[in-house]
Amino acid sequence: MKITWNCLTINTKGAEIMEFRNSVGTNILWSKQTDHWNRVAPNLFPIVGRLVNDSYTFQGKSYRMSQHGFARDREFEIVERTESSVRLRLISDTESMGVYPFSFVLDVCYSLTENGITVSYETQNTGTEALFYSVGGHPAFQLDEPLENYYLEFDEAIQLEREELAGSYFSGESAYYGVSTHLNLSSELFENDAFVLKDPQFRSVSLKHIDGETLVQMTCDSWTAIGFWTKKDAPFICIEPWWGWADSVDSSGKLEEKGGIRELEARGKEILTYEFKMEN
Repeated sequence: MKITWNCLTINTKGAEIMEFRNSVGTNILWSKQTDHWNRVAPNLFPIVGRLVNDSYTFQGKSYRMSQHGFARDREFEIVERTESSVRLRLISDTESMGVYPFSFVLDVCYSLTENGITVSYETQNTGTEALFYSVGGHPAFQLDEPLENYYLEFDEAIQLEREELAGSYFSGESAYYGVSTHLNLSSELFENDAFVLKDPQFRSVSLKHIDGETLVQMTCDSWTAIGFWTKKDAPFICIEPWWGWADSVDSSGKLEEKGGIRELEARGKEILTYEFKMEN
């Protein structure tokens, strides 16, 4: 079910934003007007990225789970809605326990800010043992011109060291792009899938046109990785705030040993947040 709320359209399937319009009514998100990708801004839970062989083990038992987890394909319940915020909830059930043996409540909360929106992931461990999880966003922003006419600008000069992928998994190698406040976008950057930075040493990144116009700025105080991704000739770029990442090629397969995994104590709760803002 889709709901329209202020400048947003949200699909209760996956608690996914489908449209986010600026002050003149223009949608800044990818609108799926081509066949390049069938999603807009999926929420990733309880894993980010792909598991080796799409499987993992926990307490000696094997489970199968597809890339980015199951939350993006599950129906969320609207549990709270005000003039400036909305909260959508997914609760563990028999279906989820078959692939992920943990009791949880996941709330995806959207709160309007000045020219922007804050997205919060509130994860509660409702079980009696530690819960292991990752979570993240995957919003795609509309591009009206070729990718090469855009660049990313960071709020400070950083070492651009990309984590290399071998297929869908991290190879253990990296590629160094120097120290800079910006990264020029090109199709070559994405020939081996996403451009991933682990442990980002910056608080915000802006998507900008070569004429200097800022399309969107994303800010986060706590991300443990960030991914940039697009597909060949697709009119969008994804800026993905993550708390976790895909397996490495030599992963043990044990969930509790997975790179980037988070541990949440019994009856514990964790809130992780990011924000993106428009120019107008």
